[in-house]
Amino acid sequence: MNRSILSVAGLILVAVLFVAVNVFANNAFRTARLDLTEDKLYTLSDGSRNIIASVREPITLRFYFSETLANALPAVKSYGLRVRELLEEYATLSEGRIRLEVIDPEPFTDQEDEAVRAGLQGVPFGQDNLYFGLIGANTTDDEETIAFFSQEKEAFLEYDLTRLIYNLTDPEKPTVGLITGHQMNAHVNRLMRLGGGPEPWPIIDLIRESFELELVDATAVAIDDGIDVLLVVHPLGLSDNMLYAIDQYVLGGGRALIYVDPHSEVAAAQGRDPRRPAPPEMARSELEKLFNAWGISVDPDLVVGDYGAAQQVSAGYPGNPKIVRYLPWLQLADGNLNPTDVVTSQLGPVTMATGGAIVRHGDGAVELTPLLSSSEQSMLFNAEDVRFGPTPDRLLEQFAPGGNRLVLAGRLTGTVPSAFPDGPPVEAAADAAAPPTDDGAPQDEAEGKADAPARPGGDLHLAQSTGLVNLIVVADSDTLFEQFWLRRQDLLGQQLLVPIAANADFLINALDNLAGSNDLISLRSRGKSARPFEAVATLRLAAEQKFLARERELTEKLEATQTRIAELESRAQAGGGALLSAEQQTAIADARAEVLNTRRELRGVQRDLNRDIERLETRVKFANIGLMPIVIGIVAVALALLRHQRRRRRASTQRS
Repeated sequence: MNRSILSVAGLILVAVLFVAVNVFANNAFRTARLDLTEDKLYTLSDGSRNIIASVREPITLRFYFSETLANALPAVKSYGLRVRELLEEYATLSEGRIRLEVIDPEPFTDQEDEAVRAGLQGVPFGQDNLYFGLIGANTTDDEETIAFFSQEKEAFLEYDLTRLIYNLTDPEKPTVGLITGHQMNAHVNRLMRLGGGPEPWPIIDLIRESFELELVDATAVAIDDGIDVLLVVHPLGLSDNMLYAIDQYVLGGGRALIYVDPHSEVAAAQGRDPRRPAPPEMARSELEKLFNAWGISVDPDLVVGDYGAAQQVSAGYPGNPKIVRYLPWLQLADGNLNPTDVVTSQLGPVTMATGGAIVRHGDGAVELTPLLSSSEQSMLFNAEDVRFGPTPDRLLEQFAPGGNRLVLAGRLTGTVPSAFPDGPPVEAAADAAAPPTDDGAPQDEAEGKADAPARPGGDLHLAQSTGLVNLIVVADSDTLFEQFWLRRQDLLGQQLLVPIAANADFLINALDNLAGSNDLISLRSRGKSARPFEAVATLRLAAEQKFLARERELTEKLEATQTRIAELESRAQAGGGALLSAEQQTAIADARAEVLNTRRELRGVQRDLNRDIERLETRVKFANIGLMPIVIGIVAVALALLRHQRRRRRASTQRS
């Protein structure tokens, strides 16, 4: 009896100990993890740790998650746990300076009213709304929110959380001054949009999340000293006074990010009046007067075509479409990004459309560091070849790679002279044609601005930079338009904006870097969990090149044969005979047979395009599905044979 009691008591104690150990481990090691991913996607980066360490005043994070409703959505519940654990890690590392509150907003409660008042996005689910957002507040009542944690943006989770904390830690955002010839509608804010105003480009709202954005009047005679970074996008027809203002701003130590474009797809499609096509000068922007003085050039009449980075598009005729590479539309991945510059280090793919090339010239004391580059399979096309519509086949026929990488975006540093060596310019006339502003209004509507002095207050003219300039130049402005980096999709009736390229990351990285903050850059570049099949991409590229070369050869042979048939038939008709001679009939029959053989071979080449890729796919499937079981089986058989041999030796030893 005593033994039975002791056994039962022992089992009970073991069960209690098991539960206690699990409860203790679940609470004590909740945020502990072993991150075995290649890029350490689940470990807080040094940038996050630096920003957490910089928190001086308490920050409260209120995490609103409808856990009760999420129980019916396993994917949402799992992602909610992931977000909560990451927030707990922020709170742990802050040593009490960041306080986390987890709230399950039940329907028709004060918590739900608070979530709605703060701007959190409730997603309809059944009769209720599911909330999955965050409100952050500091001691001065500044608030930052994440309206909804979309699983589509999981790759940007750490950046979004750290940016929210950073904004609460340092409410004074750097100021970005914008000069643009695009209809970016940067003068429109969210409140105006709610009232039915025009919608700004999504990139504008993204800039405003981290910076104060001010529009610079393109008729101004100087750049305001309060502007930390100057952003120039697709400048059109800037006056000499404005060019001089930019020149002196840069020479005086101001930082600038400049986007020019030999052919803007956006401007060409939209123009100033959607009912009329845009004139060619609206799609072409340049700052050659400044660039030439600073030691670089972006030829506004040349666009870059790159076979290695070209995007695939649907071409051909209705009913007979085919997928081809459009050489001026590029997707720039790892091999095209500078891995040592903080702006592009570990950045995801960047897309560009009909951009130009940046060329360094002269022996000036400037250094051009490539940030985005083409592959060696690239060349420069005349912009006229793309200004009147895409012709992928014709560009492929003209393609002759130069074997050199072309700089698509670069950082310019060094000592530069002024583009105005003789001092401030004087405007030619008050009624000179003025370039349009961001909202589309002509700049000559502002009375008296054309005759304003070049520099107010008699400021000192800078003939040379006071130190090393630091500016970034990008030879394409379409990269900022949503079509080339963003996808809109519906989630339970709500519209979400999901990045499909890192164009916006590049812009914000560059602005952060020029404004003097690098911590957020290391976060924005993280979390790219997509792992492309590089071997497959390489095989596909080689196969396409082989296919195109053979296709072009067979097509030329086919056209030559058809031309020969037409000549034989026309020659027979010219001879006045209704019937063809036996020799002519034989020649035409041979030519037609050659046409059939050529077409058959051409179809065979097209079928063989993916042969190497299919072979690789078969080998990968065999390795994943069949190889490991075979290896395990071989090891098991070997172990069994080894054990059998040991038993036989042991048995023979015992008998002897």
